[in-house]
Amino acid sequence: MAGIDAYRSTLRSLTRGLWSGALDLDQFDSEMRSAMNRRLAQAWDEGAAECGLKPDEYTIEEQTTIGRAIAAEIAELPELEARIEENKKTIGGKLAPLLERVSSLWANRYNDLKNQAKLLACKDEKLEWIYGDTEHCTTCLALNGRVKRGSTWAESGFQPQSPPNDMLECGGWNCQCRLEPTDKPISKGPLPRR
Repeated sequence: MAGIDAYRSTLRSLTRGLWSGALDLDQFDSEMRSAMNRRLAQAWDEGAAECGLKPDEYTIEEQTTIGRAIAAEIAELPELEARIEENKKTIGGKLAPLLERVSSLWANRYNDLKNQAKLLACKDEKLEWIYGDTEHCTTCLALNGRVKRGSTWAESGFQPQSPPNDMLECGGWNCQCRLEPTDKPISKGPLPRR
């Protein structure tokens, strides 16, 4: 819970700063954008980590999704800034409703992004190619130990025991290789070409 607590604390501190006049609008905007980029990316990383994924293993789809989610949140910043400006301390505005707004509505985006990451990342577990107890074709030897997501394996056409399979030198007929779930890191680089 430390991640969301830190994010909530930052949001409250920055809101208090703009409300009290300790921060001007440009400072508030800059600090908020920085906090949102850093903390919401952290939320995504936490969610993905629950599925065993690390940031350097994200797919293009995941990278795009997190970028869009953070951008959408930042797009709401002018509305928050206007609300704080309309209720500043210098004109008799109350701080408590502003803090409640950022503590609940804005801070909860942290958990939302964490959940989005889990839903996207966990739907496609990591699988390792492991060769079986038989003679191995050069394709299966090249794939042995490679770790990719299930969707990557499916799209590649490299699938053990799937005859006729022109992607495998052995054709898949007597292939005893298998794809096993793993916690190992995703293998870098593309799969070999056939």
